[in-house]
Amino acid sequence: MSNQSAVSEVISALNALYQGTNLQEREQANSWLEQYQKTAQAWTTSDTILGAAELGLEIKLFAAQTLRNKIINDFSELGEPGALQLRDSVVTHLRNARSGPQPLITQLCLSLADLAVQLGAWKDPFADMTGSFLSDPESVSCLLEFLAVLPEEIENDRILLPTEFFRQRATELLTQRAGDLIQLLVQCLRQPDLKADAHTKVLVCFKSWLRSGEITLMMVQNTSLIELAFAALKAEDDSVFETAVDAICGILGETRIDRDDDPEDARLKSATVEQQLVPQLSAVAAQMRIDPLVAEGNEERIRGYCRVLTEAGEAWAQRIVLNIAAFETTVSALVDCMRLDSLEVIGMMFEFWAVLADNTMESTVPCDPARRALAAVYETLIDVITRHLRYPDSFDTSDAQGGMTAKERDDFREFRHNIGDVLKDCVRVVGQTKALAHPYNAMLAGINSTPQLPWQEIEAPLFALRAMGAEVSSQENVMMPQIMDMFSQFPAHPRLRYAATLVIGRYTEWTQEHPHYVPFQLNYIAEGFKVRDVAAASAQSLKYLCQDCSKYLAAHWASMLKFYNEVVASGTLDDGDVIEFSQALAHVVSAVPEPDTHLAIEAFCLPIGQELGVLLQRSELTSGEKQKTILLFERMGVFLRFMHVEDNEPAEILLSRIINESWSLVSTALQRYAADPLVAESVAKFVRVLVEYYPNILRPIVVQVIDAVVNSFQRTGQGTYLWLARRILNVHQSLGVDESASLQLVTNMVERLSEAALALFQSTPFSDIPETTEDYFNLIERAVETAPGYIIGMPTFPYIVQAAVAALEVNQYHAQMSVIYMWTQILNPTKRHVRLMRENRSALQVTPASPAGRAPPTSPASPLRQRRRSVRPDTYPVEHVVELCSKHGFDLTVKLMHGLMRNFDHEVVPAAADALASLTAIVSDGPAVAKAQYDSPPLATMCEWEQAMLSQIPEANFPAADKQAFMSELAEYIQTRQWPKIKALVSDTAAVFRRRNATKK
Repeated sequence: MSNQSAVSEVISALNALYQGTNLQEREQANSWLEQYQKTAQAWTTSDTILGAAELGLEIKLFAAQTLRNKIINDFSELGEPGALQLRDSVVTHLRNARSGPQPLITQLCLSLADLAVQLGAWKDPFADMTGSFLSDPESVSCLLEFLAVLPEEIENDRILLPTEFFRQRATELLTQRAGDLIQLLVQCLRQPDLKADAHTKVLVCFKSWLRSGEITLMMVQNTSLIELAFAALKAEDDSVFETAVDAICGILGETRIDRDDDPEDARLKSATVEQQLVPQLSAVAAQMRIDPLVAEGNEERIRGYCRVLTEAGEAWAQRIVLNIAAFETTVSALVDCMRLDSLEVIGMMFEFWAVLADNTMESTVPCDPARRALAAVYETLIDVITRHLRYPDSFDTSDAQGGMTAKERDDFREFRHNIGDVLKDCVRVVGQTKALAHPYNAMLAGINSTPQLPWQEIEAPLFALRAMGAEVSSQENVMMPQIMDMFSQFPAHPRLRYAATLVIGRYTEWTQEHPHYVPFQLNYIAEGFKVRDVAAASAQSLKYLCQDCSKYLAAHWASMLKFYNEVVASGTLDDGDVIEFSQALAHVVSAVPEPDTHLAIEAFCLPIGQELGVLLQRSELTSGEKQKTILLFERMGVFLRFMHVEDNEPAEILLSRIINESWSLVSTALQRYAADPLVAESVAKFVRVLVEYYPNILRPIVVQVIDAVVNSFQRTGQGTYLWLARRILNVHQSLGVDESASLQLVTNMVERLSEAALALFQSTPFSDIPETTEDYFNLIERAVETAPGYIIGMPTFPYIVQAAVAALEVNQYHAQMSVIYMWTQILNPTKRHVRLMRENRSALQVTPASPAGRAPPTSPASPLRQRRRSVRPDTYPVEHVVELCSKHGFDLTVKLMHGLMRNFDHEVVPAAADALASLTAIVSDGPAVAKAQYDSPPLATMCEWEQAMLSQIPEANFPAADKQAFMSELAEYIQTRQWPKIKALVSDTAAVFRRRNATKK
């Protein structure tokens, strides 16, 4: 096709896309244009369009965008002469477009910047572009646009360059030219004949280079650029204001004192801050206070001022502490920012207050004037924050009646929790007693007010009190008793009771040291269970009270259990609250002394067991009964999880009986409801508690447990049972009489589960069962890590390998990760062993894989010692893994490369590339090492596999030159055994392939 014909076709397709009314024709045009952009002819066609003065903006903009994408994705197609020729052509197009429109100028500058980054033959882009555009006032804006986008394009992660070339080019384009850029920008500011927007362009360019880190404070401290940036804050134009904010923040960021600064640089920075920037910030604060846009609540304007002041505060935090008087106006302005009503914006300041508090505590002592001055600031902050914590008056009003929407309520709750962290910083600086006095006084004023204030006035300081709890000592004896004595005086309102109940739960460690408050608090919490809106808070606080004060509640276990049964039966609690109440009782029962311990355990567990027995004997369960069954298992599980008895023989005997009877209930549940996902999950969680916390009691029936887990999975295919098997595997040392027996036990479990899983995978696509796929390969990964000699030696393991290759097609993220991690667990240790064996030569010998049913001799060991032994070459089945990799490696390579280039989630890519690099090392050195041929050169197996795989990819998707470059690098890295570079090579190649073949929207 001639160039002119191609231009006509492009114009026709664009007209159809932008102006057509037929949807199908527009989609066809879009598809054709996407394919056209990938062709080699797109270079000349785009260049021709850009040079045609008669064509409109939409067509030229498309051509410029195409050219830029080609420069990024297909730069290698140009060659050096072609790239230089293209540069000259784009410079001409830019000069012709100097009067606008701006979008076209920007696209052309981006193309030139991308050429400058990649084209080493373009020796000095800065000088060339300055020489071409600076002398013409009409063209200066084009020069400034190019210089503004240049730092951004150097950091463009779509442009993949060799590391050394990238570093060299960044130095040439930015580092060596930063000083020249400052002179150029200052020169532009002095030119009176520039276009009206030139100063804004200067500011944009200045901001861009500041962000790159190439401009230091020393370069600009005596220039007019700082004044320009601060002056631009007064602009009414929002874009100019935002640009000024970005530039000032960049300047302020450069004022930070780094550890590697020499003393003179640090002194000069501090002098610039105090003499030049602090006065400027004072003016900014004064401007903010009178800005009508701030008074009107303009979010962007408020955000800009707060960004500037916060950046200054974070950069100067240490200076503020050391010389508070010099920065008093800055700190005052920051407090004023916190008073603003834009809750979203002031959230950006929270980190500053934390940093300032850290510096204050590290650099001062309580008697220091700086500590006292800053304590006064933080005391003011407590009151400011408490005001922000107040729920709006419309909180109780529905959305339909003008109240807060559900999202606004959620956002406000999140804000309260985030700003609560600042209150912790306040307590650290102010001191706990003074800090606590602020919410106390606010609550006292609310209680004594006539007429009674809205509930919000008391709830806000209650929340503040709860937020401070982490920094309040259990020994505080001044304010906390007064606060706790106040609880009985609160007005009757469910939201106040909810907040007060949570405060009790937050301070249970303090109550532990002041046990005379336990009866009142227990009663206060119990009363809350009668109010549906307070029940959840009561359950949570009771859990903490029982956890920390169990010894003071143990004598009341019978009455608490009676109350528990009454509340649960009433139905006022959600299931989650019932579970928290159950946990609370478990803590109390743990503290009950003999001879009553076993009575308390029996009183809690036996009714649950009896109720479960009745339910499980029914021929059919309603949905409500099924949910009740699930909750009963969860109640029993959480009780056994948090209830502890030691050296208490009657209680231990009772627990043994309860667990054995519970297992009978579990067996019945699994026989009848194993296929029900919710029942299966609750039963699995219950069994996990038995396995992890009562292994000695469970040991006599562990075979029955494993049989039930395996049988349930065989019948249902539910991934829950694979999850449970992994938990059993994690504690296998506790389940057998010795380590060898434990390993045989879990190996048998894994093999039987694998047989069932492999049968399932043959009949069901992996993408249809992603959860089961994930759980299965998580199990195999852990099994290989725990006992590689046993697991890899299983007769089913070769079939597991085949399934793991096929499973790489799964399209769900977590399933992908589980399969990839399983591969890395197999391949990475094998790669290490092959390397060790080759390096140590005859000092290490290969141990053949264990035959089915047999294992290398072992001795009892801790989990840590077992894990260490699993990576020793003399026990790892290297030869077997090498054989499997040689047999299935081609298929694995194809699947890994296909996933990397097309469908793996981007977070999966590093692990997948690592697995492929390890596979390359194994098939290159493993066969020779397995034969004790330690001096053999690496085999070219992976090169052959990659060549065969790449030959199936059309050149339109993967150009021949790129394939050859990939194969050359791969061969070099294999011969020199640079396996980490292979990981980077395949990652980069896959990234380029994806970008080149991505569907453009």
